[in-house]
Formats: sequence, structure tokens, C-alpha cells
Amino acid sequence: MTDARYSPTQITLHWLSAILVLVIIALPYGSDLFAGLLGGAGGVFTLHKSLGLLVLLLTVLRLLVRTRDGAPQLLPADARLNQLAAKAGHALLYLLLLLMPLSGLLFGKRPLNLFWLVEIPPLPLSDAVREVAKTFHVTAQYLLFALILGHAGAAIWHHRVRRDNVLRAMLPARD
Repeated sequence: MTDARYSPTQITLHWLSAILVLVIIALPYGSDLFAGLLGGAGGVFTLHKSLGLLVLLLTVLRLLVRTRDGAPQLLPADARLNQLAAKAGHALLYLLLLLMPLSGLLFGKRPLNLFWLVEIPPLPLSDAVREVAKTFHVTAQYLLFALILGHAGAAIWHHRVRRDNVLRAMLPARD
């Protein structure tokens, strides 16, 4: 394969998003650990929700940059099934990176304190809508976990087994 690469902007946004998503996941699961650092359980969820909205913004920005810069052709042209799997996996990841923060925003009944700077009132929604959003949010997290593991596993497989440039295409360039 060629030395096709994502743009430096795409690489930066990808890794920033990845780090933020891992922190977002860790916060509620490690709330006992983080509560002392963030002023209690409320602080844990303030940061969880704030970072979630930041990921939503970054995802929209990533999609705009991807539209502008495109994506490199990293898989062989005759590997149609692999290409389809990669496109489907990426599309589902992007979809969840959009829907998870939105569903979290929709089910909240309390004001959102965005990074302890700005308070956003809850949306005027029925309890039924909030419950659907909460169910989606809590259930879809497991699909997101599976997709993240599959995404990372595929990147490692390409690097260690296939020994191609798929992973290198998303790593910062070496001088």
C-alpha cells in the first residue's frame, strides 16, 4: 500500500476525541475515585456531561474536516468486504459520538453546569421522552464500548499481523 495518511488536523481531532471518550467512560465507573478530586459525585457528572458536549462539538468538527480533506484509501481496492466493514464501523462510531451526548443532554432533569462556567437549563421534555433518551444512553454505551474495542483491535491487527500502514495513517508523522 501507499503511504496515504489522514491530515494533521484529522489526526489531532481523532486522538483528542479518543482521550476525551476514555475519560468520559472512566468518570462514572470510577466516580468514587474521582469524586474527591471533583468536589463530590455532582462534580464527576458535571465533568462527564461537559466533556460529552465537547466530544459532540469535536465530532461535528471531525465530520466537517473529513468532508473537506477526505479519507485516504488505506485498504486494497479488491478488499471490498474489509472496506465495507471499515466504513460501517466508522459510521457507527461517528453516529454514537453524536447520539450519546445528545441523549445524555435530553434525559437530564437538572441544569447542566458546563465546565462550572455556564449553567444550561434542562430542556422542557416529558418524562417519557427523558426515559427513552436515558434508556438509549445507558444501553448504547455497551455498543460504543464494543466498537471502541473493535476499532482499536482492528488497528493493532493491521499493524502487527497485516503489517500495513492503516495504523500509521492515524499516527503523528515522524520526521
